[in-house]
Amino acid sequence: MRQISMHSTLHSRSTSNVGRQEVLDASLRLQVVRARFRDDLLARRPCNAEVFVITDRFALRDWLEDHCGRAEELTAVTWTRHQSVDAFAPSHRYNRELVQAGVRMTSFFDISEGSPTVTDFIVAADDMPYHVSFGPIQLKLLDGERLIVEGPVLNGKRSLMMIHGTEAVNAAGQYLRAVRGGAVRAVELREHYTAGLTPRQHIIAALLGDGCTDEEIADRLTLSVRTVRYEVARLMEALEVKTRFAAGVRYAEADTLERHHIAGTCNLIDHCEGSHAR
Repeated sequence: MRQISMHSTLHSRSTSNVGRQEVLDASLRLQVVRARFRDDLLARRPCNAEVFVITDRFALRDWLEDHCGRAEELTAVTWTRHQSVDAFAPSHRYNRELVQAGVRMTSFFDISEGSPTVTDFIVAADDMPYHVSFGPIQLKLLDGERLIVEGPVLNGKRSLMMIHGTEAVNAAGQYLRAVRGGAVRAVELREHYTAGLTPRQHIIAALLGDGCTDEEIADRLTLSVRTVRYEVARLMEALEVKTRFAAGVRYAEADTLERHHIAGTCNLIDHCEGSHAR
């Protein structure tokens, strides 16, 4: 379904040993700054930072949307590991709202160990400023002056820190320049898909395999039901099946086989290039 050349392209264009080391070096400086603010917060020493304890995903969403919604420029590094389409879709919808409102956004996604379906989602969003790169630290930089990073664990709960100040912003800027240096525009990865299916059709096929209706797919992908039905018809034709159910089953079977093949190929690449520290 997906060509292995996509994965080899990411290794050669965005995860070369030199580029990866530059990102790691820059991330080390950022981690030192982050650790200093973390220690100040835990020791209750005065510092130019505030902490938000994550009690649930809805409170987290509201807090992030409150801060991001007031920004004119937003640069983010995000992991896709452990994310499903259900989890990613609301963030994507909000990102689209921000861009439509005039926010200057650049989003870098580290797709290593992530869901192929979420990668398809990112690649299919050709109207969004999405890039794929190596990014060991998740962050958001707002207007070049406010930094959101992982905070300390408080009473067994994760937290986020909002940090102000030249040192933190400069460290974040150096890290983002290194991440950007190895980035690939997500839409450019379309050329590495097989001719049979588009990135959007990959997502729809996976959701069909999960038993989703056309209406549920439309809601998750922010598409019209009519568009989904059109894509399903094209998908059934490409997979040479006569029903939606058969399309989902055939796609799941083929995709499972290919993921094993891709995993073996990527392991071989890593063995040849050397393992990468995380």
